[in-house]
Amino acid sequence: MNFFTSISKQSYHPTQWLKRVALFTALISFVIFTVNYIVDPYNITNYNLLKIKYKFARDDRTQKVNYFKTLPKKDNILIGSSRVYSINPQTVTKILGGTTYNFGVGTATVEDHLGVVKYLIKTHKIPQNIIVGVDFYTFNPQIPANKYFLKNRELNFLSYGNYKENYLAKFFSIDAFRASFKTLNRHFSSKKEKPRFDKDGWAGGYEEYQNRKLEKELPKIKEEISENIELFYSNMHYKHIDPKRKAYYQELAKICKEHHITLYLFTTPLHPFLLKKLNSSPKTANALKELVSFLSTFEHFTNFYDDVLFQKELRHFHGSTHTSTNAGDIILDKVLTKN
Repeated sequence: MNFFTSISKQSYHPTQWLKRVALFTALISFVIFTVNYIVDPYNITNYNLLKIKYKFARDDRTQKVNYFKTLPKKDNILIGSSRVYSINPQTVTKILGGTTYNFGVGTATVEDHLGVVKYLIKTHKIPQNIIVGVDFYTFNPQIPANKYFLKNRELNFLSYGNYKENYLAKFFSIDAFRASFKTLNRHFSSKKEKPRFDKDGWAGGYEEYQNRKLEKELPKIKEEISENIELFYSNMHYKHIDPKRKAYYQELAKICKEHHITLYLFTTPLHPFLLKKLNSSPKTANALKELVSFLSTFEHFTNFYDDVLFQKELRHFHGSTHTSTNAGDIILDKVLTKN
């Protein structure tokens, strides 16, 4: 009995316990740092010790911000949600010239739009042109800023306005360690998986194909539209656009003017069935009108809610949300050439 009592006392001695905790913490930190440095999932260094072809971040904001650091300044920047990152940035280059990067991120809100612009200014990578695809849901005051935006220290100007990047902290990040594990898993897997975005930030569009059976797609599309109405349009209770987000856009426009950036805005096309439902409700129809009226005050604005081509041609949409590659080219042509 005395033997076990003495062992118990020895095991829980405060000094030894603290030493073990410190040793364990140091060991874990060393492992995290080493793995993150060798894998380098965010392309922070100029090395690629394992000759990894594709690296995978856990969220697209982190992936794009860290990859963009490695790129030279671009002439044109696309900003928006997944409705925008499926639009080919090379089409912008063909129309405007120069170089283009697609900074679209999943379920982007207005906070993301302004966050990206502020990030471009802060990193001295000021483009000549910024093209923003505005989603109707982003001005819904009942929709919060995206959780990945809130976690991103480089983009989240709300919580990290004066944030200065700590180079070493990146290698001790648990999020980076998870990205390293994901990257290693894909790298050594027999089934090679490509990253979500190419070197220009493009996720790849939805290609057109001749034999689409639109009638077979409709049940799924209607189901997605019902989900969208619940998630993004507050079950048709979205009746006024958010004044705070209007102010963010006015700030965005002011920044562009100060830095001699040409700002192009366009409303991302809504699926004809979804647009019809939204217009059938007096509340959401009023919010739609408010948004278009507000955006019309900007110099280079294109509205696709009243575009006949997108109201009638279902083939331009894949699912209830995204447009095809061909439709993306049409959007850019209308947005950039009419001005």
